[in-house]
Amino acid sequence: MGGADLALLVVVLCALASVVVLFQTVSTQDRRSEENMAKDLLENLPVPVFVLDDDFRIIRYNGLFESLVGKAPLERFLYEVFRDHKVIDALQTCKKEGTASTPFYLTPSAEKRSYYMILKRTNGEIIGTIEECSHGSTKEDVELYQKMLHELKTPLSSVRLMLELLEEEEDPVQRKDLTTRIIDEMDRLNQLTSDLALLIKMDRGLVERMDKVNIVNLLSEVIWQMSVLADNKRVSIEAEIPSHSIFVEGSKSLLKSLFLNLLDNALKYSPERTKITVTLQEQEENVLITVADEGEGIPEEQREKVFQDFYRATSKADGLGLGLGIALEVVKFHDGRLWLEPNEPHGLKVNVALRKA
Repeated sequence: MGGADLALLVVVLCALASVVVLFQTVSTQDRRSEENMAKDLLENLPVPVFVLDDDFRIIRYNGLFESLVGKAPLERFLYEVFRDHKVIDALQTCKKEGTASTPFYLTPSAEKRSYYMILKRTNGEIIGTIEECSHGSTKEDVELYQKMLHELKTPLSSVRLMLELLEEEEDPVQRKDLTTRIIDEMDRLNQLTSDLALLIKMDRGLVERMDKVNIVNLLSEVIWQMSVLADNKRVSIEAEIPSHSIFVEGSKSLLKSLFLNLLDNALKYSPERTKITVTLQEQEENVLITVADEGEGIPEEQREKVFQDFYRATSKADGLGLGLGIALEVVKFHDGRLWLEPNEPHGLKVNVALRKA
């Protein structure tokens, strides 16, 4: 399997490990919202995921895992589902050492399909996820994996610390504040998982068919969606968009992810009481979309680096640093162009040129 695939599995396990600890720490009164959040996270993950009790019995799983094994696996032992001795060995190792991983075959048939399993033990439960083996890891894959592990330390450490404080805190107001902050950190992990899933989806050619997309309607929808977050930060979003329909050839879901990403990135770097301006200009063959903020901007010598995975131009903004890297990949997928320039007197302009349909 590739390093990006392996990195995704690690992210999934780290996020789920935090959720399991959260289940076991919060009081019954606090637990309902966290359970709903965790169920959504589990079901929306882009890989098969399962949770075992200490006897290796399956107690939770998502739809992708059920599709993989072909039948409802609840309360079955994992070694009954996957009859490969390597799985049994990995389970025993995980129970002793806390983590384990192994390649294995899904069935003992003549046409064996090779998979890779990663396991992590947390508070008496074992979390696992699976990915079909693919090409070997490149040097770039390994570097991505190493950077990701480094970036995960901050939110995971924060979650662990806040869970410990939550366990000791008796004041309801403080408990609510800690729970909110834990959810925020979990959202950061969830966003990283979603971004990686999107990259892998494009790399494997699993994107839905291209179609005519009304870019005016799509931009208006994204601006409306981000306005609530902007209002909370006291940042305004101004739109300079034509009233008539303009169409581009592309994937609606990918293009929506692109513009959500650009606006989210602009919002992270926008001080209070500033504005973000979104413009759409129709040209002869292209449409030009510009997202301009009034933040600190990015020095010219750093502009190319911001497209690297996990790069931050400053340390003042939260987030795991995949934003503009994801945006660039989506634009390239659509045979478009993306470039940066200063927003005078201060700030940054992100420009995207897409071909008209």
